[in-house]
Amino acid sequence: MSLKPHTSAALNRIQPSATLAMTARVTKLKADGVDVIGLSAGEPDFDTPDFVKEAAIEAIRGGQTKYTLVDGTVALKEAIRGKFRRDNGLDFGLDQITVNVGGKHTLFNALVATVDPGDEVIIPAPYWVSYPDIVAFAGGTPVTIEASAAQNYKITPEQLDAAITAKTRWIIFNSPSNPSGAAYSPEELDALGEVIRRHPHVMVMTDDMYEHVWYADFAFSTLAQSTRPPTAIVGVASAADLIAA
Repeated sequence: MSLKPHTSAALNRIQPSATLAMTARVTKLKADGVDVIGLSAGEPDFDTPDFVKEAAIEAIRGGQTKYTLVDGTVALKEAIRGKFRRDNGLDFGLDQITVNVGGKHTLFNALVATVDPGDEVIIPAPYWVSYPDIVAFAGGTPVTIEASAAQNYKITPEQLDAAITAKTRWIIFNSPSNPSGAAYSPEELDALGEVIRRHPHVMVMTDDMYEHVWYADFAFSTLAQSTRPPTAIVGVASAADLIAA
């Protein structure tokens, strides 16, 4: 007799990744000889640069294969600190920086550590598919703000203010946006920051993964530059940033 494995209530609250399902479908179509372009997984169509490969190989040869500090090595955190100073005009102490194994890991750690049942997490839509599932896994309630094509897929300060309640724990903010590509100007971010500062119980998670991915006359700004304490900022820096640093 086969036994059906028990799964937790937390696991049952989430759905399989739509991105990975699309990627698997594209892989199968290509194997069947279909000429198809995959627009699912967010990875480049070129190989890892040689200087990155060589740095990884040299680190292994140099014996950097042991356990590190849980929140990252001092050298890496110093590089990240330098990146934020250089590119964003932000200064963080090393005790304010933690290194994880990717954006999803960072989001997961932050939400599971801070969200209780009944807490609400605001997510502007369109959004990356993993946001609401991570909120649900943590026991929270995703609250979406619809940003239509008529408003260039960007939420307004009025929409944000109306969505915040006493139960709001986080706002997850992504600019430039996956999947819409919408990117907020400094003035638009300042207007949203003004709303957020009126609600000191709300924390902001700014997902800056696509800081260097834009194709117009645009100057990137992060919401972290438009908010001040007591708002907490969790930044998800891109791989390009960390390599550049």
